[in-house]
Amino acid sequence: MGGERHWAPLSALLANPVEETTSVLRTQFDRIGGRQYNNAIVTTGHVLVQDIRELLAQKQLPSGGWPAVSLSSQPALEPTTLACMALGPEFQSAHDRATQFLLSVQNSNGSWPVFPGDSQEGSWVTSLACIALHDKIEAIPEQLKGFAWLVDSAGEESHWLWKWKFRTTDRHVRFDPDKFGWPWVPHTNSWVVPTAFSILALNQLPCACGLNAGPSRVGLGIEMLLDRACPGGGWNAGNGVVYGVALAPHPDDTAIALLAFTQRRQEPTVQMSLDWLERIAPTLSAPWSLAWSILALAAHRRPVVSLAQALSRFSDLEQLEDNSTLAVACLALDYQRALAAFGVTA
Repeated sequence: MGGERHWAPLSALLANPVEETTSVLRTQFDRIGGRQYNNAIVTTGHVLVQDIRELLAQKQLPSGGWPAVSLSSQPALEPTTLACMALGPEFQSAHDRATQFLLSVQNSNGSWPVFPGDSQEGSWVTSLACIALHDKIEAIPEQLKGFAWLVDSAGEESHWLWKWKFRTTDRHVRFDPDKFGWPWVPHTNSWVVPTAFSILALNQLPCACGLNAGPSRVGLGIEMLLDRACPGGGWNAGNGVVYGVALAPHPDDTAIALLAFTQRRQEPTVQMSLDWLERIAPTLSAPWSLAWSILALAAHRRPVVSLAQALSRFSDLEQLEDNSTLAVACLALDYQRALAAFGVTA
């Protein structure tokens, strides 16, 4: 990547204001095995978690939601839910407006769309909405409707016809169709990220609340993730082996999956995946990948101080258009509070 890095203790960065410095805009990509991977980024300088929170709050739309990219006026659910989790209690007004926005766009079946006006059948962001509304007493009825939708949602391979298909005619992918999780959108197969977020959401159910199938769905989702891990550890977006070829794991997919395994830390697949992520994390140069890696490693009690220091040096975030990335970076720099928001005990 070029250029010398000067590391500073994270505690010093968080305790002292940072003087404005000249910075250079550079577009970079993470490289895994020699291949470019993940989001374009900008780097140099230092960044404070409170600065990111204030910047994030400024990007909130009048509707109460956040757009996927800063130049858009279209609110989207992913950045909105992540921003809700990232902003501290001092941003009460922003929280209140975001809560009202989330409640106003919920579908009648209890799910949430990717953005207002999208499919009324629902989407994967339902899990994130349930997590973001966890501490909102006024949202309990809507949250329970979201939980009920999640319990009933399943990957298409759960249907007997698809099970037969994957066992007989479609053998290009290697997985057990009896072990299914959650899809990105209804009527599609299970994927790693929506499954992990759904597990995290359902683990926050305060009681059975009439959703007796919740624990069994969580257990099935965990088995699905274990079944589809990459052979050497970690997770790809969907399957670990396709056409007989082992796929390379992705840092962000691996990190998000690992957040769902804090109650199954000793699983060999989990330990192997943690070892892989711990090795690869110091090489990551995209804030999205690095931030999720910090959260996952911290959740499993692996050291993250040097990684947080690295993330704190990603500057010029005001030029980063992706608001989901901005929110996740904020979560990672305050990872103890962030893990509590995800219902994870480190």
